[in-house]
Amino acid sequence: MKLLVVLPWMPYPLNDGGKQGSFNMLEQLQYKLDIVLIYPVESVNQLKYQMELQERLLNIKIYPFEYYHHKGNVFSQFFLFRLHRLLTKKILKQPYLATPVYEETYINFVNDVILKEKIDVVQNEYVELLYLVYTLPQHVKRIFVQHEIQYINKKRNIQTRDFVSSELQYLFNKIKQDEISAMNQYDFIVTMTEADKEILVNDGVRTPIYSSPSFIPLHKGASFKACTENNLTFIGGSVHYPNLNGICWFLKEVWPLILEENGDMKLNIIGRWTKQAKKNIQRKYSNVNFLGFVPRLCDAITGTIMVVPILIGSGIRMKIFESVNCYTPFVTTKIGVEGLDFKSGEECIVADDPREFAKSILELTKNVDLQQMLAENAHKKLLDKYSSETSSQRRLCIYEELYK
Repeated sequence: MKLLVVLPWMPYPLNDGGKQGSFNMLEQLQYKLDIVLIYPVESVNQLKYQMELQERLLNIKIYPFEYYHHKGNVFSQFFLFRLHRLLTKKILKQPYLATPVYEETYINFVNDVILKEKIDVVQNEYVELLYLVYTLPQHVKRIFVQHEIQYINKKRNIQTRDFVSSELQYLFNKIKQDEISAMNQYDFIVTMTEADKEILVNDGVRTPIYSSPSFIPLHKGASFKACTENNLTFIGGSVHYPNLNGICWFLKEVWPLILEENGDMKLNIIGRWTKQAKKNIQRKYSNVNFLGFVPRLCDAITGTIMVVPILIGSGIRMKIFESVNCYTPFVTTKIGVEGLDFKSGEECIVADDPREFAKSILELTKNVDLQQMLAENAHKKLLDKYSSETSSQRRLCIYEELYK
């Protein structure tokens, strides 16, 4: 079997959870499958990572699509799609409600690679490539890897609003049906969690669905270190809206309650944030630090309490895997831990109410024994259920099912 993996972005450097999830699986499977990889290079600056990526994926043949040469003219549907995305996401701060549009040169590029490499199976990943299924030749098997169900993300976003217009409800219903219809064009769907699989089945996806979570490599030498210096940590950039939504809720509803009890508490935010977002937050809230991208994540989060206040979205939180991998206890919400087998009071603490969330953090910072129990139990669960070996073997079994 020859597998073509099509990604909507270069999976390197590993500076966000999505890239980590895709890269780690490719790195693990490259010696077990014949893999070809396509992704867009959006700017010349990205070319500096090309050689490093190829060195880590030596057994994978890579076809980068030089996107910066093919951006389309101002009259193209592709250009209008990009303009719509810019207006909705960056300026209006609205849920992303446009169906992706692919430029002709990109469609031809993908299909040329399929013919040249004699591809048997095409695997599209992320909602950005969901609709590419309509351009694929009929002789190939088609898999879609659903990292995050976008219509569920939008549904939960809409549910946080005080008022939902009939127009917004119409747009949501339309895009939900568009996504489900597109998924039904595939031969297999792969979700990150059993919870997402159940949602899709209940909502009318008829294509066979298998759950196969992403993973992160084990940090060698990691061990538990007590949080004794009033440090909380959050991992995630502002570009991914569930992160922005979650941290804004935490700062508005939970952070004042924590500082009222312990004015020395500090929150360190790791990840890429816009200058304006950082300025707005630090102007309104005290004791908040932005660390940006940190090359040695384990060093930055060990000895802290991780907060994962996610209220919208689906899929899995790679930030939880990172926390557990480094023996860092975490406090999260039901949606934050949705689909992962970490139980409140055993491997983590789950709280949706702001006062309960604050209380849980304050109590955890004072109880080193509880910190250690949660961290060690969660790490054992990570090794048992979400190791690189277990997760990659699960994915291999799915590919085998495709040809039964």
